[in-house]
Amino acid sequence: MDEQRLTDEDISFFNNEPHDFLLSSEDFISLNRDKFEYLRNTLDNKHIVVIYAWRRASYKLYSIWQETVKHGGTESFFAYYHDHLARPGQSQMLSADLKVAMFCHVFGKENVKVLDYDASQRSRSLIPDFMNVIGQPYQDDMIQSDKNPDAVNRSMDIADIEVIRALNHVFKANFGVTGSWVRNQYIKHLPALVVAGLDDLKAIVRSAERELRVGNYFVDSRCEKVMLSRFSDNLVNYQPNNELASIKVVSDEWAFSLPAQQLIGKIAHVLRLADE
Repeated sequence: MDEQRLTDEDISFFNNEPHDFLLSSEDFISLNRDKFEYLRNTLDNKHIVVIYAWRRASYKLYSIWQETVKHGGTESFFAYYHDHLARPGQSQMLSADLKVAMFCHVFGKENVKVLDYDASQRSRSLIPDFMNVIGQPYQDDMIQSDKNPDAVNRSMDIADIEVIRALNHVFKANFGVTGSWVRNQYIKHLPALVVAGLDDLKAIVRSAERELRVGNYFVDSRCEKVMLSRFSDNLVNYQPNNELASIKVVSDEWAFSLPAQQLIGKIAHVLRLADE
């Protein structure tokens, strides 16, 4: 969809089938308006309803950045968010109202449902709430991601993320490797990496760790007001949010120590040889 190249077979399958379809992807949130207009115009025989999970901006800062690192990103947490936090009212990533307004323009305001992710998380009812929005019954035997042994995209420790970020840079700069290859190899060969000194490296990373309090950023209060004033009819389970939380981030100085650089080199060597 990003390249606007659905095949005639794809289009015919969706348009001609009398069934409902649920399309879900992490990548949807990063697509611009023209991509969704392409979807609307291409699947013109379908009534499209958008379900947007609204998570307060400062709560999701670490989660979004972590995903970029898992997929090959090399920027630090602070570098990644500088432009977004400097101009929060212009960032669709942080200001949910901008993304919701775009969906309303493309698909019609009556076809956009906003799920309050933070409210669902507090009540541990995210999947039941989602099933309610799509009009399907929730069953107690539905597998939750934290209980699914086959889940492949679990949250990772900040030290692991920092090591993967450093390895992303090593493999991109020296071998042209990009994407999620490093993260996949890291998980696959974890015992061998521990033997190579991974635990010692993670201890160095944690020495540069700091804690941030989130939940009361300007972008949070601004977005809350706009969402309520413009999209109250679209909110399906809204609850006011006044809670603060903590996230852990790491400053870059850990990577300048000689022991850390030597350990990164050893671990990168293990990953290079692991699948040969």
